[in-house]
Amino acid sequence: MPLRLTNKISKLSSMVPSSIREFSDRVHLYPVGLGQKNSRFSMKGGNYEGFLQQGRGGPILGVQFDCFAHHMLGKFDFSNIAFVKLDVEGFEIAVLKGAQNSLFSKEGYSKIGGMIMEVGPDRWGRAQIDLATGVEEMKKLSTHFKVSHVLMRSEGYAKTCPLSLGDDLSDKNPRLFDGVKMFTIKIDEWGPLLAKMETNHFDCNFFYKN
Repeated sequence: MPLRLTNKISKLSSMVPSSIREFSDRVHLYPVGLGQKNSRFSMKGGNYEGFLQQGRGGPILGVQFDCFAHHMLGKFDFSNIAFVKLDVEGFEIAVLKGAQNSLFSKEGYSKIGGMIMEVGPDRWGRAQIDLATGVEEMKKLSTHFKVSHVLMRSEGYAKTCPLSLGDDLSDKNPRLFDGVKMFTIKIDEWGPLLAKMETNHFDCNFFYKN
């Protein structure tokens, strides 16, 4: 039986594209949650919309990214990051606040090439973040990148991030990319945009680029 299992695993391994196997040694998974504080959390919800909920003695360790980066000094180079993907179901502002001394420690543009982040202001309360705090953090984040976009679709997820959100933005000629309209956001447009998203329970993806 062990031999048959080994043969099956070998067969499956041979089906993985060589390009994936070549960079698999550079992929590392860490069973921790990221946020604004170091604490223990439990999980609320079991599907893709599940999120961490702080609770004494919870099974999940939550840490600030600053803390994680400190313990990884000498193992990872955080000085030049190609891309960051952040999708944390309402904890995005908490994660950003927990990375102030590592990813975004200096004024001006960061060393991050690009970043995409899902944002749902009506979910920020899960991490005890109010709208005003979230708006200021989103503004601050945008100063670390040369350009900031909100991504809107005309189909699929259009109900949660409709094209009508772009009506109040100054960008009247958004870039069209693979069915997605990319509206550029100016610094004074963050407040009204996020407030409208919170009122209507919208969540959108934002793309930042240097």
